[in-house]
Amino acid sequence: MRARQVGSTSVFAVCVVSVLMLLAGLCIDGGRVLNARTTLTDEAEQAARAGAQEVQIGGIRRTNEVVLDPAAARAAAREYLGAVGDADAASATVTTAGNTVTVTAETDAPTFMLSLVGVSTVHITVVGSAQAESGII
Repeated sequence: MRARQVGSTSVFAVCVVSVLMLLAGLCIDGGRVLNARTTLTDEAEQAARAGAQEVQIGGIRRTNEVVLDPAAARAAAREYLGAVGDADAASATVTTAGNTVTVTAETDAPTFMLSLVGVSTVHITVVGSAQAESGII
């Protein structure tokens, strides 16, 4: 009777260790991906804010209305992304509509533990937007 049960514990141990390693990978790499997403979101939002500061001064002086300078806004947002260095300014998309600047940034976050099971990167896409507003006039 004892001869039939030899080795059953080792199969169970291998299964448990495999599941624990996968969970550890999800925790470690999941934290890294969340950190990368948060950093990229912050950079996209700050780039959009930098772009939203580019308003046409003549419009404010003539009519007291804030009018965004689209070309300058896109340039300022791209310049900010290039300065921070984490977000790939070449792959980021900067658009303007009315007085709103929208920055869409993408990156691939590398994994450590999950690369053992074939997941080497996680693709992240974030969107940040800001609207040109006037202060107290």
